[in-house]
Amino acid sequence: MRSRILPALGVAGVLTAGLFLGSASADASSTPGTRHTTTIEAVEKGTAINLVDVAPADSALGDQLIGTGDLIGRDGRKLGTSSFIGVSTDAKPRTAELLTFVYELPGGKITTTGTARLSATGPVFDESFAVTGGTGAYKNASGEVRVRQETMEQAKVTFKIQR
Repeated sequence: MRSRILPALGVAGVLTAGLFLGSASADASSTPGTRHTTTIEAVEKGTAINLVDVAPADSALGDQLIGTGDLIGRDGRKLGTSSFIGVSTDAKPRTAELLTFVYELPGGKITTTGTARLSATGPVFDESFAVTGGTGAYKNASGEVRVRQETMEQAKVTFKIQR
């Protein structure tokens, strides 16, 4: 198994790169037992990425991309971090990934998982990932996180969190 450190390029074709917490809005209702939806728009900036190339060298199946990023707010200040792991699910290089993300946001963490089809043209990928759990303010959260990986350096991230 070979491992090499890559420069912080966002999520080298797999993940998000830079979280920019934009305005958050909540659809609030005063009815007890009603779930509320909070929308957060963001941009993420990757800080470290490691590619693990598993044998055989001519197949991408099982290759891993592991990384972290800083979550940056509109005011330019760091709000938290993001971490991810992507595992190639196709023998062809850079065509499909199974991704797991952990986003540390003010008040808690959100976990997501899903698959992404990678594109050689246009955005690297544009996929929605299921919210699989949360802590703190996001305990018992559900919903989805849309990641539009426009370049390897930048992604637009939109959280639609229900709790």
